[in-house]
Order: sequence, then C-alpha cells, then structure tokens
Amino acid sequence: MSSDPTLLAGLGCALAVFLCGLGAAYATSHASSFALRHQDLMAMVPVVQAGVLAVYGIIIAYLIQSKITDALSTADAYKFFTAGLSVGLACLASGFGMGKFLKQCNAEELFFVRKERAEPKQGSASKKFSFTTFVLCLIYLEAIGLYGLIVALYLVG
Repeated sequence: MSSDPTLLAGLGCALAVFLCGLGAAYATSHASSFALRHQDLMAMVPVVQAGVLAVYGIIIAYLIQSKITDALSTADAYKFFTAGLSVGLACLASGFGMGKFLKQCNAEELFFVRKERAEPKQGSASKKFSFTTFVLCLIYLEAIGLYGLIVALYLVG
C-alpha cells in the first residue's frame, strides 16, 4: 500500500493549523481571564503572546501548501507532515504551559507592582509580582512553540 504524497502534505498543513490553534485557544482563554481581572493595558500582553502561537501554524501551513505540486515525492510529503506535527505539537505544549501558568496567576489573585501603584487596594488579599518577571516567564513558555517553528522551517526549507 502506497501513501498519497498530496494527502500527507495536506495533513501536515491541517495539523499545523489545528494544533497551533488549539494551543493558542487554551492559552488565550486563561490570558483573557487574566486581562479582565486586571484593568491595565499591560495585562493584554499574555493575550497577544497566546495569539502568536496560532500564527506559527499559519506560517508553516502556507509554506507547505505552496510546495504541494503534482510531482511531490513521498519523502518530501513526509517532511511536510512532520513539519506540521512539529510546530503543532510544540505550540500545543506551549499553549498548555501558558494556560496553566496564567490559571495559577488568576487563582492567586496577583497584581502588577508598578511605580504609580506600589500597594494593593485596601481589603485586598492580592499578592504583588513584578511585571518583568511575569513577561519573562511567558516568553520562555512561548519559546517552546518558537523552537517547533524553527524545526518546521528547517524541514520545509
């Protein structure tokens, strides 16, 4: 039984978009909850970072579909399939990590420490945290998806 190269490459496209979108959706749901709790423009940073994960899948899917031709070899089709899997699974893991981190931040009712507002509101049991530390944690969690994108770009290129 031989495999259809066009089908394998198409599955690579679909997996890249679906898995990256799934990871981005999970992270965005928790990031949006975090942004609603904090009435600050800086709280939108996790929402943007989560959305970038979906863009990684779109980039790889576009590159794969642009290389699908009638003369596509089976070896290239497997490369495209694994490229879609690598970026998709990496972004899924990254999205779940970001979601778990933001879920924990929501549960502990954290708030940013800024120069204008150094003390929590009266009657609040919130904990202070540094915005820089918060963003660095999110950057390292998103780097997992970026590593998958780099591997996929290598496989497609």
